[in-house]
Amino acid sequence: MNEREVYACKKYIRKHRAAMKEVGRVLLDLPALLTLFHLDCENCRLVHRETCCEGGQPYAVENRQADLLERESGAIARQLWSERDQRGWAAEGIWDKHYGLGTIRMDHGNCLFYKEIDGRHGCSIHAYAERSGADVVALKPFSCQLYPLEVIDMGEAILLTALTEETAPFSRWGTDYLEHFYCASIQRRMAAAHLDEHFFALTGYKPAYQWNIPLLHALLGSDAGLALDFLGKRSRRETVVT
Repeated sequence: MNEREVYACKKYIRKHRAAMKEVGRVLLDLPALLTLFHLDCENCRLVHRETCCEGGQPYAVENRQADLLERESGAIARQLWSERDQRGWAAEGIWDKHYGLGTIRMDHGNCLFYKEIDGRHGCSIHAYAERSGADVVALKPFSCQLYPLEVIDMGEAILLTALTEETAPFSRWGTDYLEHFYCASIQRRMAAAHLDEHFFALTGYKPAYQWNIPLLHALLGSDAGLALDFLGKRSRRETVVT
């Protein structure tokens, strides 16, 4: 984060500290983590005409994860890509020639791993993991599976939050999702009377943290059970109240 984002984050924590729950070194931002989202990724392109994987440079991958992804890239290509594409991968590799290891190269302006699979557009890393039984949390780039959550190391504590209007000023996700995508705004979806009820169905919205439970286990380790138990109880209580 830059200095302005660090300032905004610290200010946000001071303002909402009473609504946060401390679990080990992690500050659970309860209001944000209970904010409703619907990651209807399979239908995203049908509704928005563009997905997260299109038209931008993927976040860099940490070296340890990059090594694993490189080892598995051949298997991903063999399972989901044509022989011609496989030859291209073998010749050019999966990394950007300028930035090198850890930065996935682009293909026609999109992430290399983005493709149409069985009539749906999405991540071939994720599809490969599901089909082969590989650990998607270990294999798929961290930032690509983090949304709508945000994990921020503040030194003495780690803030676990999610994208909202208040966190957007210091979130990697910014305001784009809030302003343009139904996944981040049930209010916008409710107002979209023109949309087929099966796309981003209102019944599919659930608290942000529930979209990332395998990742939370990987991030929180032995504290994951306690954190998820607390979030679950808080979520049920708020559902009863509302």
